[in-house]
Amino acid sequence: MGKAYRTRSNRRSLHLKGDWERRSASLDRASGYFCTIDIGCVYHKTTQMSKAWVNLSITLWIGWGLLEPAFSRSPYPPISSLPPFIASSPHLDSIASGQEHYDAGRFADAARVWETAAQNYDRAGDRLNAALSNTYLSLAYQHLGHWESARNALDRAQTLLVPNPSTATEFQVWGITLNAQGQWEFNQGQIEAALETWQAAERAYRQSGDESGWLGSQINQAQALQTLGLYRRAQSLLEQVTQQLADWPDSSLKAQGLRSLGMVRHAMGSLHQAQIVLEQSLAVAQTIGDEAGVRSALLSLSNTARDFGDTATALDAYQWVAQHSQGIERLEVRLNQLSLLVMMERTEAARSLLPEINELFDTLTPSRRLVYSRVNFAKSFVELFPTDLAISSDILARAVAEARSIDDLRAESYSLGQLGHLYERVGQFADAQALTEQALTLAQTISASDLLARWQWQLGRVLSQQQQYDSAIAAYREAVTSLEGLRRDVAAFEAGLRFSFRDRVEPVYRELVSLLLRDENLNDPEQRQARLAEARQTIEQLQLAELDNFFREACLDAESVSIDQIDPHAAAIYPILLPDRLFVILSVAGEPLDFYWIPISQAEVEATAEQMLQSLHLAYSDVDRLQIAQTLYGWLLRPAETALERNNIETLVFVLDGILRNVPMSALHDGKHYLVEQYAVALSPSLYLFAPKASLSATPQVLSAGLTEAHRGFAPLPGVADEIERIAERLPTRVLLDDDFTRGSLDIQIRSNHFEIVHLATHGQFSSNVEETFLLAWDGPIEVRDLEAWLQANHFGNTIDLLVLSACQTALGDDRAVLGMAGVALRSGARSTIATLWSVRDRSTTLLMDEFYRQLVQTPRPTKAEALRRAQLHLLYDTEYNHPFFWSSFVSIGNWL
Repeated sequence: MGKAYRTRSNRRSLHLKGDWERRSASLDRASGYFCTIDIGCVYHKTTQMSKAWVNLSITLWIGWGLLEPAFSRSPYPPISSLPPFIASSPHLDSIASGQEHYDAGRFADAARVWETAAQNYDRAGDRLNAALSNTYLSLAYQHLGHWESARNALDRAQTLLVPNPSTATEFQVWGITLNAQGQWEFNQGQIEAALETWQAAERAYRQSGDESGWLGSQINQAQALQTLGLYRRAQSLLEQVTQQLADWPDSSLKAQGLRSLGMVRHAMGSLHQAQIVLEQSLAVAQTIGDEAGVRSALLSLSNTARDFGDTATALDAYQWVAQHSQGIERLEVRLNQLSLLVMMERTEAARSLLPEINELFDTLTPSRRLVYSRVNFAKSFVELFPTDLAISSDILARAVAEARSIDDLRAESYSLGQLGHLYERVGQFADAQALTEQALTLAQTISASDLLARWQWQLGRVLSQQQQYDSAIAAYREAVTSLEGLRRDVAAFEAGLRFSFRDRVEPVYRELVSLLLRDENLNDPEQRQARLAEARQTIEQLQLAELDNFFREACLDAESVSIDQIDPHAAAIYPILLPDRLFVILSVAGEPLDFYWIPISQAEVEATAEQMLQSLHLAYSDVDRLQIAQTLYGWLLRPAETALERNNIETLVFVLDGILRNVPMSALHDGKHYLVEQYAVALSPSLYLFAPKASLSATPQVLSAGLTEAHRGFAPLPGVADEIERIAERLPTRVLLDDDFTRGSLDIQIRSNHFEIVHLATHGQFSSNVEETFLLAWDGPIEVRDLEAWLQANHFGNTIDLLVLSACQTALGDDRAVLGMAGVALRSGARSTIATLWSVRDRSTTLLMDEFYRQLVQTPRPTKAEALRRAQLHLLYDTEYNHPFFWSSFVSIGNWL
């Protein structure tokens, strides 16, 4: 072989509480439209920057700092009650006066008052209050963007404090000062330092007994973790905080904790869960009359509305928030409004915002937020004025200069990389390479893994365009390595990663595979095996990354397993969709990796796969269906026939790519026979997954649950009772039927017993959206994470060997719905899963399942894939059910042994 063979979203609308005037919205996008100074500008749409810098608000309360990262921040709430020792101070009026200015956003006035108070306390020898006044002064300076003055005030505060505090008051003031220091570090882009400082603040607050202080510091830590891309850690910390706050009376701290949790859930793609928590935050803020908290919660809810596609709500909210904001917040909201108007193609309305936006830019001092705002502005400006590019170039040039002026290496790396991306777009690849390498060096200096992945990928593209293929492969490998390092928090690569996996992650893997599989690499015998093995590994890594993206978190740590170590009579087939060809890697026990490819476009493969799915309907012409099935067989399997026969292969394990995952391989046809007539067929997201061993006992215990009656809008399944009864006749079975099959009863049974097989005959749906993947119990849906939690809580610590889902279906129109099926299989912890691609008629399912279990208890016992094959043949040879509609829907996922 080794040659070419030529052959023929549901949109959801989010309704916010209260009148629209009380709504707020934020940008969670800072997309890039980039141009250079000398070459003009090109349009290139990118996805969102790190949500660590978007979608959230800074909220600082003196006594406990509640800080959230950058774009589109809501107005600042008032300072919390001052520490009790100040009450006896002769300068309390000055402190309180400064607080009033601060609450009203008059930061310059607050700074003047607190500077005077600090001097008065210092002259009076009151070091603690002098230190506290300097801390407050630093906060005011930070809001004004006077970073050096803010740092100097912090230094004075820490000089005045005793280095080894011993009283609760001393520890409390240290906590306040450290929180302010953390904010300064955060705004300077020193995220790791800010995290450490806020951890120190938490320790100080704990020593002082100030619970609100340490909880506030933990909320700050969560924001730093988000900025570092550590979303799961941030969510875990915030869940602990909100649990502790649950029994507290309503307070601004409680509202803020809930809002922070809602926003991290939003950042992880759990929009519905985010909405619930954000509405709780809004209710708390409304109850206590916290106007700033109300604005902040509505801001976040509006942001969620935007991601739900409710642009009208978001646009109204932007307008209202902008009218009630000032400074950088007003600029950011106007940029949000601009970007949304551009997206909606409301050009005149978008252009009407430009004078105010330019005026706001002219009044603000450099900061990271301003740098990112300029990049965001350049994006919208380029789309609005595609023939007037010099201004856009100037905007980006100023972004780079401002990042350097504030010594913000992350912002500088980001801006330089975007400029390099522009040169790439216009074909000036040498310049693009130089800028990208500068950006990459800066990202390495600050250990910014998300930027590393981005610029390594960009460098690989640029080198490939210059035909420096070996160097390009090296850059792509580094990008993949960086992405693999981010698997624990896959959202870290790019804000909006959950919405743009196909644009921002998947291409990195696919482009590397395409380079590895270039003809010159495969023609060289010395390179061929290494390149094929690396391409196969890269595709499997992509499959894992897709599952991570599905769950918004890493699924598991996996180890590579050779197919011949698993089953000497199995072959693994890896179809890889490339833009200009269908490439197939064949792994057969005892032989080197082989390959073949078909010179056909990805679009044609996808169209044929869609036709194959349509042809499986009963009304479709048999002649046309068989022709399509034979076409796919010719592409995927005919070149491998000789190798499969020579090695006595009995099972084909498909690691399918893209839309091919939705196609039942058992229904492919060689012109004489269906594939299921010759081979057992199994699917695997990756051979990295699932324990590759046979483990059913001689008489496995079964938990069988199902619904027979029409319920919750779903049709009745009258054949389920017969299906479950037949299982019970063959194996010892615990039965939960209809109203006995509740979420709670299933939980109790799984936790309290050792079942090797769990058989669920109920409605369900598999979707590429984890929130739309579920199984139906009598009292409501069972989500993937529910099933995982119950199985992990099993008192016996046993793993389910086989999970059978006999009445589910993939979501209509979702070309990646099988991700949901693989997700259920993986998250359930079951070694093997048998499920259905579409819902099949009751009677035929009963017959197939009965035959499957009959085969499963034969001696010698067949593999699960072989037992399923025999059950499918049982229907195929039944004249009433021989159409593949009835039997090809059933697929085996995971361990086929």
